[in-house]
Amino acid sequence: MRENLEYQREQRIRTILEAIPDDLMLVDTAGNIREYKAGKSASHLPMDRFLGTTLGELFNQSLANLLQRAIGEVLDTEQAQVIEFNLEGRDFEARIVPMESDMALILFRDITLELEAERLKSEFIAAVSHELKTPLASILGFSELLLDHSYSPAELQEFLENIQHSSLRLKDMVNNLLDTSRLEAGRFSISRQPVDLQLTLAQTARSFAGVAKLSQIQFVWEFDPLPIIEADPERIGQVVGNLLSNAFKFCPRQGTVWLRARPHGGVLLEVEDTGPGIPLAEQGHLFQRYSRTQSAISRGIVGTGLGLFISRAIVEAHHGRIWVESEEGRGAKFCVWLPLQ
Repeated sequence: MRENLEYQREQRIRTILEAIPDDLMLVDTAGNIREYKAGKSASHLPMDRFLGTTLGELFNQSLANLLQRAIGEVLDTEQAQVIEFNLEGRDFEARIVPMESDMALILFRDITLELEAERLKSEFIAAVSHELKTPLASILGFSELLLDHSYSPAELQEFLENIQHSSLRLKDMVNNLLDTSRLEAGRFSISRQPVDLQLTLAQTARSFAGVAKLSQIQFVWEFDPLPIIEADPERIGQVVGNLLSNAFKFCPRQGTVWLRARPHGGVLLEVEDTGPGIPLAEQGHLFQRYSRTQSAISRGIVGTGLGLFISRAIVEAHHGRIWVESEEGRGAKFCVWLPLQ
C-alpha cells in the first residue's frame, strides 16, 4: 500500500513537471545533473546532453559557480532564488527551488524576447516623452510671449504659425498612439467616401509651411488633377503628415522636400527628400512598430517609430500599397498608391 502511494506521488510529480513549459534540471549539491527535461517552448538551453554531466561541464566556470552557490543557499534556507544570465547571445532566467535535502530543481526560461520588449518599451516611453515635451514647450513659450508684450503683425504671424505647427505635431502623435492601441485591440477602422484628395493634400501641405520656413528647407508640392477615389480623407491626410514629418526631420538645412500627387490607375502620392537616405538592409524594417533606423539613432533624431507603422495600416485598409525607394546618401522617396475604390 505504501509503495503504491509512493508510486502515485512520483507519477503526480512527473505529470506536473511535464506540464511546466520551462527547461528543468534536477541537480545535487555536488553539481551533478540527475535529471533533465526540455521545455515545451521553441527556445531551449543550447546543449543537447545533460544526464551524467555536471554544471561545470555545461556552463562556463563563473556561471557554474554562481549556480552552485545559489543551490547551496536555497537548500540551506529553503528559499527560492532567481538568477538571470546570458548564454551564447540569449538571455535566460534560472529559478532555483529546493526539492530534497541534497537536490534542487532549476527551471530555465529563455527571456530574450521579454527583455527586448522591455527595452523597446523603455525607449518608446522616453521617445514619446521627448516628442510631447518639444511641441508643448514651443506652444507655452510663444503663448507667454503673446501675453506679455506687443508685437508687429509679422511677428504675431510667426508666433501663431509656430503654435499651430506644434499643435498639429501633438495631434499627430496622439492620433498615432490611439491608432496603435486600436490596431492591437482589432478596432482600427476607416470611413471611405468619394473624395478628391487635392483639398486634403493642400491642407496638409500648408500645415508644414511653418516648419519648412523654420528649418530653412525648400518645400515644393505639385498636384496633378486627380480622379475621384473611395478613401478616408482624414486618414490619408494622416499618412501624408507622417511622411512629411519624417522627411523634414531628416532633410538638412537648405535641402528640399517634395510632395507630389498624380493619377496612376488610382492615385500615386510621393514624399521625397534630400536627406541621408536609408540603407537597403534597414528598409525591410521601416514599417514595423517601434522601428527606427540607425541613421536616426546615430544622429540623435527622436521618434516613436509609430508613424510608418500606422501609415501602412491605413494604406492597406484602403487596399493600397506603401513603399520606399532610397539609396544611402541620396535621399529617400516614400510612395503611396491608392486604388480608385
